[in-house]
Amino acid sequence: MKIIDNFKGTIYDYLGKKVSQAQIQAIYDNAEIEYSLKKLALYIAISYIANAITKCEFKVYKNNKEVKDETYYALNVSPNINENSSQFWNKVINYLYDKGEALIVSVNGELFCADSYSVDERPIKGNIYSGVTVNTFQFNKKFYAKDVFYLRLDLENVTKLFDDVYEKYGKMMAYALKSYTRSNSKKYKLIIKNLKAGDKKFQEEFENVIKKQLENFIKNDNAVYPQFEGYNLEEFGSNIQTKDSSDVIALKKDTLETVANTLKIPTSMMYGNMNNVTEVVNQFLTFAVDPVTDMIEEELTRKTNTFEKWKEGNYIEVDTTCINHIDILNVAEKVDKLISSGTCDIDEAREKVGMNPLNTEFSKTHWITKNYSTSEEALKGGGEVE
Repeated sequence: MKIIDNFKGTIYDYLGKKVSQAQIQAIYDNAEIEYSLKKLALYIAISYIANAITKCEFKVYKNNKEVKDETYYALNVSPNINENSSQFWNKVINYLYDKGEALIVSVNGELFCADSYSVDERPIKGNIYSGVTVNTFQFNKKFYAKDVFYLRLDLENVTKLFDDVYEKYGKMMAYALKSYTRSNSKKYKLIIKNLKAGDKKFQEEFENVIKKQLENFIKNDNAVYPQFEGYNLEEFGSNIQTKDSSDVIALKKDTLETVANTLKIPTSMMYGNMNNVTEVVNQFLTFAVDPVTDMIEEELTRKTNTFEKWKEGNYIEVDTTCINHIDILNVAEKVDKLISSGTCDIDEAREKVGMNPLNTEFSKTHWITKNYSTSEEALKGGGEVE
């Protein structure tokens, strides 16, 4: 792990070798566990949100009518020559949660999520973005605020919370793992027949020869222990109490729950064990996904339309109804209600359940049953009321 390796070397150099290698290794182990815990929990949470948003349909409206123009194609099919829409939006969402912000630039009609950039903040005239890179390529131009899509999450407090929590959990997990390893490891005692205490020559011999041989013997699966005259190595009896992994599992569970609560994701999703799927998914969409999709559709709408165009009914909508898996047989009665009440025409209802529209005059007509009537007609007896 490169980050940890650099971290380890920096501490060693910075301290000027004033601490032992064992102490540095302990710092390294704690940092690695803390880092791994954080990345694991965040990866699970963010992947849920990213995968959900990639299933959404980005609908484009002109004069309040849905159209499938070049903008629709770019948002839903091919943002650029190297990425499809799923890959593109996955990258955007991951950057949004990892860095707290994501910058999307448009070049020659193609959309790119920037990997790095510099920003000249101008509160009145609008920010200027320069040094924008995608992978290893850097654009030799400046991008102005009105020409880019900039997404931002207020993760400053969240990041601080994560750092505080995982500093604590990292140390606790490191202790739990070491305790588990120690209690379940074999223990040996070296019996020395001759009195060696205070013997300088013995100490040197033990450190340079015997200790290394013992370490190799204990650590390796296949090893030979050299039996010296006057030394006897014996394993402790089986009465030593061993530990199960419950402490480690409990800490991992706590970690997942902390991330779930912070990002408003149902904890059962983090465990991958969902009983009431409908309720869990609805909660997930309402509190974790909808705030992000709202921000995305607002940014896309305001950067592609002026106020006048927006008033005329030009906007972009992120349809999150595509996220739920729908069994057409389970929703047949509800689909019938949508059509019979005039809420949806047949094509709109078909799209809701993942079917292609018929695009006929009949399928685009709004229907309503005779059971529906105005309150005035019902009072006059002019309509049937169930």
